[in-house]
Parts: sequence; structure tokens; C-alpha cells
Amino acid sequence: MARAGLSRLDVKRARDSLLAQGHHPSIDAIRIALGNTGSKTTIHRYLKELEEEEGAALNRAGSTSDAILDLVGRLAARLHEEAQAVVDQQAAAATAQRQLVRAEVDKLATDVVALRAELEQAQSTLASVRAAHADTQTALQQRAIEAERSAQQVQDLGTRLAEHESFRRSLEDKLQHAHQSLEHFRNASREQRDQDARRHEQQVQQLQAEARQANQTLIIKQGEITQLNKDSARLVAELAASGKRIRELETQAEQARVNLNQARVDQARTEAERDALRSAAQQQADELATERAERERLAGELAKGNARLEAQQVLLTEYRARLGLADAAN
Repeated sequence: MARAGLSRLDVKRARDSLLAQGHHPSIDAIRIALGNTGSKTTIHRYLKELEEEEGAALNRAGSTSDAILDLVGRLAARLHEEAQAVVDQQAAAATAQRQLVRAEVDKLATDVVALRAELEQAQSTLASVRAAHADTQTALQQRAIEAERSAQQVQDLGTRLAEHESFRRSLEDKLQHAHQSLEHFRNASREQRDQDARRHEQQVQQLQAEARQANQTLIIKQGEITQLNKDSARLVAELAASGKRIRELETQAEQARVNLNQARVDQARTEAERDALRSAAQQQADELATERAERERLAGELAKGNARLEAQQVLLTEYRARLGLADAAN
């Protein structure tokens, strides 16, 4: 649109200023000098009127020769051609620049589509990693619970082993006491038999002495023999009772040996169970360490994925900014 109040004097001043600077006063140049205002048709009309007035003034004055006028016309035409060539060159350069910008915009659009697809893939991978991380956390908690349970079982088995050990020691003490009692009883029985044998031998000697005097004390000796028979029967009964007691003690000792052997078998089985539990606990500890390493590896991959995602988002932001600038330029 033409600037409000654009006059022929404004056009004349702009033309004279361009001529003074050595520039060709084309319509576009005058319009630029006027601040990109004014209609080209109006400017052309004013220029034509100025040229007609100036041509008429030159004809009336007659002071300018035809050669000078022809030179001025040719110079003006040459200047117009050069200006037009510059304008065409600039227009071609602008067209090429627009084509380059459009090609770059198309490439950026393609890159944006690829980046969006890669971003969606990264987000899907991130979701999978997070789900795997959650599963790993759950498995780790379950392993920790199982490890605590195994530790409690090991502790319980240790308590049972201590109880078995105490019971075994008690049986060994009882067996030792039984052996000591048996040995003491055997010694006592042996001494008793020796004493009885010596006493019996003395009695026999005494009986032999009395037998030699049998003729004198037959009635007395007959009573003594009867008493001796009673004493012998009593000694036999005591010996039978002692044998029975010895057999009972031997039976108790044998039972104590059986109990001791059973306690040893129980101890061996308990130790085997304890070793198995320790092996299981060690295996669970190794699995727990492996899961912790896997969790750290997943955490590293998650951090890498987040860093890559942030870099892609920054790149996407830059591309969008460039796209915005390109659209503004168009």
C-alpha cells in the first residue's frame, strides 16, 4: 500500500538522493529509499511526470545537446540493465536459498519422524527396564526373606545340635558312671568272694581239726555242720544275687552303648543337615550377589537410556527451534 500523503516531491527527493549516490533510481530502489512504502504504480507515475517535466524543460531551455542527452539515456539504460542484473542475481540467490531451506526443512522433518520413533522405542525400552527392575526388586526381597528363613533354620539346627551334644555328653557321663559302678561292684564282689573263700577255707580247716576231735564232740560238731550248710546256702544265694546284679549292670551298660551309638548317629545326621543348610545358605548368598550385580547392571543401562533420552530430547528441541526459524523465514 502507498504511504499516506506520498507526493511527487517525495519521489523526486528520493530519486535525486539515489542519483547523487551513484545509484540507478529504479522504482524498487526509490520505494526502498522511501521506507518500503508507496505503491509502485504511484511511484512510476510520479517518475514519468518528473521525466516529462524535466524533458520539456530541457527542450525549452535548449542548453543540452543531443549527444549529451543520448549519453545520459544510454547511461541510464546501462545502469538500469546492471541494476536489473543485480536484482535477478539476488532473486536467483534468494530462490536457491529458499530451496536449500526447504530441503533442510524436509530433512529435519524426516529426522524428527525418526527421532520420534526412536524416542518411542527408548520409552518402551525404559518401561521394560523399569518393569524388569521392579521384578528384580521383588525377587531380591523374596531372596532376602528366604535367606533370613534359612539363617533361622541354621540357628534352630544349631540349637538342636547343641541339645544333641548335651544329651550325648550326658549319656557318656552316665555310661562312664555305669562302667565305674560296674567296676566297683566287680572289685567288691571279688573281694567278697576272696574273703568268703578264705573264711570258708578257715572253716574247712577248722572242720578238719574238729573232725579229728569228732569222737569227743560229735553232737556239737553235727550242729556246727548244719550251721555251715546254712551259711553255704546263704553264700550261694548271695553269689546268685551278685551274678544277677552283674548281668543287670551289663544290660544297662549295653543299653547305654546303644544309646551312645544312636546319639552319635543322630549327631552325624545333624551335622550332615547343618552342612547341607550351610551349602544352601551359601548358594542363596551367591544367587543374591548375582542378582545384586544384575540389578546394578540394569540400573546402569537405565541411566544410559535416560541420558540418551535427554540428549535426544535436547536434539529434538533444537530441531524444532530450527524448524520454527525456517518457517518464520518462509
